[in-house]
Amino acid sequence: MATRPRERYTTFLVALGTARGSGAPVYAVRMSSAAEALAAVADKTTNGEAPVIVGSLSTRTAKALALKPGETRRV
Repeated sequence: MATRPRERYTTFLVALGTARGSGAPVYAVRMSSAAEALAAVADKTTNGEAPVIVGSLSTRTAKALALKPGETRRV
């Protein structure tokens, strides 16, 4: 029986500021690509700063946070 290929998701950590220690909010975003993650956080900007990917979370950590595909959460 043929099965449909499963879509892969990655949990990206996306910040709204590039300066360390600036107190900029960081979001955990579960998307299938980095471009989608940046676009999801770009909607939350208020002062025109560009979002930057600063890391990622392991599958185990994303599962513990109960992040669903397409979800954006401030961490």
